[in-house]
Amino acid sequence: MTTTGPAVGLMLPTVANPGTGAVDTARVVEAARRAEAAGFDGVYIGDHLLHPHPMLESVVTLSVVAARTERVSFGPCVMLMGLRNPVALAKQLGTLAAFAPGRLRVGVGVGGEYPGEFEVAGVALPERGRRMESVLGQVQSLLRSGAQRPDVTIAPGAPDVPFLLAGWKEVSLRRAATYGDGWIGYLLAPDSFARRRAFLLEHREKLGRVEVPFTTGMLVPVHVDPSGGAAVSAAAAWAKITDSEAGFPARLFAAGRPGEVVEQLHRYWAAGCTELVLAPADQGEGYLEQVSMLAGEVLPQVKAFS
Repeated sequence: MTTTGPAVGLMLPTVANPGTGAVDTARVVEAARRAEAAGFDGVYIGDHLLHPHPMLESVVTLSVVAARTERVSFGPCVMLMGLRNPVALAKQLGTLAAFAPGRLRVGVGVGGEYPGEFEVAGVALPERGRRMESVLGQVQSLLRSGAQRPDVTIAPGAPDVPFLLAGWKEVSLRRAATYGDGWIGYLLAPDSFARRRAFLLEHREKLGRVEVPFTTGMLVPVHVDPSGGAAVSAAAAWAKITDSEAGFPARLFAAGRPGEVVEQLHRYWAAGCTELVLAPADQGEGYLEQVSMLAGEVLPQVKAFS
């Protein structure tokens, strides 16, 4: 991670191109390699077993990303652990960490925006929070302490892999403060981020975890438009990708000219955000161009925050 300014990651395009309906695996690899060359700290992908649009499976995709990069951190942002078998997942994550020592970071979320995903997977939607917490605990224990049996092993273990928990409700924040190595927010304005960060730190103090390092970050949808005035179109594009009927407020997107995007991202930094994961709202033909503009005109200024 960096010593000045926030760590900055990039979300890779694992959902189908909304213009063609096709998943472009070559574009995922190209974006990861461009991000590494440009100086991004990490590359991340979303995770769903089932989605309204075609979408690559996260663990398999991460193994390809790990093999085609050398320096950047990588991981799911965020993984729906409640849909996974804890033993199989621990084995997968331990193996990923063995191939890329010190680079794997795991974002963890509850999900639920697509109820059919949980129904098909056989997980009761109202139980998803408790299910995720249970799987997380088992995975952490297996990676850090092994199977605790004399007859089998789950090695390779990965005791140092950090887990960053997501969610903005109080129950999710308490869970992140208790079990996480960090917290990653999503679709929160800077003031909302600051309030939740304060709650997290207060709860960690009550738990006696103040001295344990803890990341507070944000996944921020972004869109660079040299002509300006891009927030509304970025929100509409994000709604299309996520299949959201309600849509999203334009104020939750960092969009506009490069300087305007930097200014909006700085508000999160000023609110205590130590990590920014940038998700281009344009997941279509303009995605790689967005990566280039973010790398050339936004990233250097964000890394210089002080």
